Amino acid sequence: MEKNVILAIVLSVVVLVLWTFIFRQTAPPEQKRKPSPTPEGRIPSPQIPLVPEAAEELVLENDYLTVTFVSRGAKIKSWYLKRSKKELIPPGRFGLGLNLFLPEGIEIDLNGMDFQPTLDKTTKKAVFEWQDSETGLKVVKTFQLSQHGEYGLCSLETEDLPLGSEYHLTWPKGIGTKGNRIEQFAFFKEELQEQFKQGTRQDYGRGIKWMGLREKKDLIILASLNQPLGGMFEDNYWGLRDGRRQSRWIIYAGTGNVFKVRLANQTIKELTGKDYHLSSAVKVSTWGYLSVGLGKILLFFYSFTHNYGIAIILLTLLIYGALSPLTFKQFESMQRMQTVQPELKAIQKKFKSEPKRLQIEMMKVYKKHKINPMAGCLPMVVQLPIIFVLYRVLLDFPFSENPSFLWIKDLAKPNIPLLLALGGTMFLQQRVSQKAQSAAQQEGLAKMMQFFPIFIIVMLWSLPSGVMLYWFTSTLISIVQQFFIIRRRVLPSPAKAGK
Repeated sequence: MEKNVILAIVLSVVVLVLWTFIFRQTAPPEQKRKPSPTPEGRIPSPQIPLVPEAAEELVLENDYLTVTFVSRGAKIKSWYLKRSKKELIPPGRFGLGLNLFLPEGIEIDLNGMDFQPTLDKTTKKAVFEWQDSETGLKVVKTFQLSQHGEYGLCSLETEDLPLGSEYHLTWPKGIGTKGNRIEQFAFFKEELQEQFKQGTRQDYGRGIKWMGLREKKDLIILASLNQPLGGMFEDNYWGLRDGRRQSRWIIYAGTGNVFKVRLANQTIKELTGKDYHLSSAVKVSTWGYLSVGLGKILLFFYSFTHNYGIAIILLTLLIYGALSPLTFKQFESMQRMQTVQPELKAIQKKFKSEPKRLQIEMMKVYKKHKINPMAGCLPMVVQLPIIFVLYRVLLDFPFSENPSFLWIKDLAKPNIPLLLALGGTMFLQQRVSQKAQSAAQQEGLAKMMQFFPIFIIVMLWSLPSGVMLYWFTSTLISIVQQFFIIRRRVLPSPAKAGK
């Protein structure tokens, strides 16, 4: 392998790692915020109430989220994304608000009522109960956080709710603390309506399934598992309307990742037997379509292997198998370049004071031996974007359905033994590459490359095991390809060519 290829590998690793740290840690950890002096309010013109000091706080968390509730109103005070270190609830606001509208114009603002809370951290469930002693009206609000994803299941149960009553389940109009530009969307009559495309309504009737907000990479979705009465987008809040005595809702609040949103959609499928197409709410860029495509292939392999580790290996084999013609062409071009090195060095020595003549004579050599000097670089230009995208897919892919593989308990977390194995294969790849190099090349690169496996271990130690498994598999494939090329090449070896 020539020096420029080795340097390309090093630069690729650096780019991937820097990309990871830049995009996974762009937001600083959320600081504990003081409540603003916003007064208590009521729908339909709500100002989200303050939390009195006596209100109890309850916390549920999984690998992705930390969700904080308050007993006053049984509302969500904080929805914190652990991996991107970002708070999605605007300052001084609360999610999962609830208001009752009874017949004859009677309104009960439950946001200011004290609920009796019960917390079960094992099942990640919080239950809040409120009852009116005079009328006997009882409301039970339950929220169960998913075990691994960025969503949860909310259920409402009411006793002695009069016929013709209605309630609104609401969320604040905003995402996070920066107040960036947000876009509304709604899935109405099996079609997605987007504010910045065809526009959204202020009020929706029957036929609405889910609605939400998105801002850059973040996304909030409120989906009813029943057939709600409607939905609304107001100045300070948005949400869905229902009137059943029992209802269920899915709340997704997290990164706009097709495969993370897919987990919430899968839960809806299991509970209702219907596909809600939640992933259509995710904005996908041009490169994003390639990511989605590779991710869907990964899911295809998982559909019959039922193991994400095996699926990653199969996907890596598929990608590198498809790119193997380019790889062979690249190595063949490198070998041809090595065979003419003595002739090129003689020309460089002869015309070192005449740059223009030197270029002309070098091109004559390339033409005589039918060598394209760019042929060794072009295949790499094609391969690297695909490899980068595959890397990004695995970096943020949720493996929660079946996270274990062999001794690895969770493919979404680092694994030291796998990382050490990766370092070993990198060292082996280095030794194999040196066999294909001339003595002069080995002398110049040996010192630089002997610490390359250690460099890899230090740089990649915190990455998910799924990424390490992909890298380990691709390195093994590269070693096999190099052995095959070295054994079957018909061109003279670099050592012989240099004599």
